[in-house]
Amino acid sequence: MPTFLLYIKADLENIAKIDVPLGHSFCIDVKESAGSETRERVHVTAAETHDMSGSKGTANFVMKFAKDSRHECSINVMQLKGVTRAVTEDDEGKFVPVMAFECRALSQPPSTQDGFVVTSKGGQVFDEVDLSEDWSEWDEKINESIGIYSVEAKFELHKGK
Repeated sequence: MPTFLLYIKADLENIAKIDVPLGHSFCIDVKESAGSETRERVHVTAAETHDMSGSKGTANFVMKFAKDSRHECSINVMQLKGVTRAVTEDDEGKFVPVMAFECRALSQPPSTQDGFVVTSKGGQVFDEVDLSEDWSEWDEKINESIGIYSVEAKFELHKGK
């Protein structure tokens, strides 16, 4: 099964870390690999597991594009040891792999830009941050503005094991 990595790149102002919690619910669009059908805004989270038909396996997301179809698509959300990690202040302007998606019978990787956890240089934590556009706040601990700007996200096929 192909594994896609979600990469994030951004300009950071007084930000120590951007992270994606493993239990986050991703709202994604999926496209059938054997056809042209698309389902928009489906939810997948590593906190849920579903049985796969005709198999002892499970996945975080399982669906059929047609009710009478024998083929299922599935997604598993995971961290890959030594590959995925949080974006830190040292990564400013560089693409960093933050989450992995193992996909079966899907022709495009999922897309998402919400649900991030941001930690300021002052240690203040902000949950469920939407990075679909520039984001800024006030950090009361350091008495300065903080922000994440020019966010870019991309998915790439992971070629490692």
